[in-house]
Amino acid sequence: MRLEVAGEQVILHPERAVLWRDRAMVADVHLGKGDAFRARGLPLPPGELDDDLARLSSLGVSRLIVLGDLVHGAVSPHTEARVREWRRAFGGEVVLVTGNHDRHGVPPSWEVDVVHGVLVDGPFAFVHEPQPVPGFFSWSGHVHPTATLRGVADRLRFPAFLVGPDRAILPAFTRFSGGPSFRYNAEWRRFVTTGSVVIELLTGVGG
Repeated sequence: MRLEVAGEQVILHPERAVLWRDRAMVADVHLGKGDAFRARGLPLPPGELDDDLARLSSLGVSRLIVLGDLVHGAVSPHTEARVREWRRAFGGEVVLVTGNHDRHGVPPSWEVDVVHGVLVDGPFAFVHEPQPVPGFFSWSGHVHPTATLRGVADRLRFPAFLVGPDRAILPAFTRFSGGPSFRYNAEWRRFVTTGSVVIELLTGVGG
């Protein structure tokens, strides 16, 4: 889905990312979340880390901007090694605007440029928690927005991009995460992703 935002052409990508020039913006990747849950005794199947890393690679960019929560918490040896391997293969630049889950830091071996607070690039400001940034259009994450489509007998919830007049909120990149469903608000445009296509929800559709 192609949009014009602050005079720039961006693409809302089905893999829960925004493409702009040679960059991709993602939010709430939560690398290592599966390892953290399995360490607490939850019998979750493996594979979500490899899936998320493969999806990051599939974006085909040379600069990756993470809008907070690159990691879920303290990084396990398995997560550190697997992401280090991916990082060497990726080869591009990775920039993290820190979020609340990044308080333990990221391993130096990942070669991530860390920004605390606000990153400004062109007409855009990149932050973790949704907030206006005077003079810029801001991109954020943190709240993991979704939208719910209701049928006669059932309902489906999809990750959603929310785009307002001066800011936008990205869905959580990891599939291993839920989020609140946002109802229609005249200030915001809502776009859901099915994983293969991005669709704008019209006025009054979904909950």
